[in-house]
Amino acid sequence: MSTEADALPSVSSLPAWLVPSVYLNWSTDWLRESVAIATRSREHSLPGGPDGPKRGDVVVTVLGDAGVVASVELMGSSDGDSWVTDELFGPDRPIVWADLFDGADAYIGSSGWLPAEHARAVLDGVANQFHDGPVHTIDPGDCGAGHTAPDVHVLRLIGHRAVTGWAMRREERCATCERFVDVHELQAHDDGAVRLGTTTAGGRTLDQVIRDVHLLCGQCHDLMHAHSVSSQRNRLRPQCPGCGVRGKTKRIVWGMTFSDDVVSAEPDVVYGGFEVPVPAPEWYCTECHANFGSTVVASRVLDAQGPAVPQPVTGAISRVAADEADADRWEPVEGR
Repeated sequence: MSTEADALPSVSSLPAWLVPSVYLNWSTDWLRESVAIATRSREHSLPGGPDGPKRGDVVVTVLGDAGVVASVELMGSSDGDSWVTDELFGPDRPIVWADLFDGADAYIGSSGWLPAEHARAVLDGVANQFHDGPVHTIDPGDCGAGHTAPDVHVLRLIGHRAVTGWAMRREERCATCERFVDVHELQAHDDGAVRLGTTTAGGRTLDQVIRDVHLLCGQCHDLMHAHSVSSQRNRLRPQCPGCGVRGKTKRIVWGMTFSDDVVSAEPDVVYGGFEVPVPAPEWYCTECHANFGSTVVASRVLDAQGPAVPQPVTGAISRVAADEADADRWEPVEGR
């Protein structure tokens, strides 16, 4: 009876003519590539042209800074210069490029054919890490100060099935608000760093780091870290349905007027005066000067030549009489 190790000899023990040519494809667009691989999308790009891989060659796609092995593909049939693969191997376990063999660091960020001896070492290293796990971990970066390391983000995307139990879709639920968001816009949040109070791997294995990372929408990610009250209030305010900008809306306060010193003391609100329209707009956008309710599409002030250019709000919004065929409209006027 043969053991598993005996049944699968290392590539290094095979004759040279049995070892396929290996092309290193280190993509700089790590987010698009990792999403394409995780979703099995045709957007995953392969090197083409007469100098690119041919049928039977192996393409190893590596993403990130230190380098995560995202896929190992056997080149199959082609349609002109557009090659497809017979096999797509996206590792269920994390595989780190720097741990594949001594001297792997010399190839960081580059693409091209690997020498025969290093091609053997890469294929053996991939098999060993897939079987035994990675040797080292990766610094996840401080997502409170910026973003997690691209390597950890890539690992979380391509390891989505292992973490969640299902294949990744082009739109995924935010881990906190559970709203579906384009996966390209989701941010990787290292919840383990928050729990442990560290910005490093902190003794966690790479598998543990990956499971500590959650995909959040931008708004939820902002709320996970220390920030000011004003920034949180801006993030929680509604997105303007007129121009699509978030964080530029001000709440409209109706039924009261204040002196200029009170108005200037509360820059995040707009005072509408005593006359309250029905329906009353609740929000005013400082970007496009639209006013709207929480559930109503924004309306702009229009004239015969198209959108009018309103004056900046300085303290009040008042009713403007309209023609007989039109309803009254509300637009910014000078404060009183």
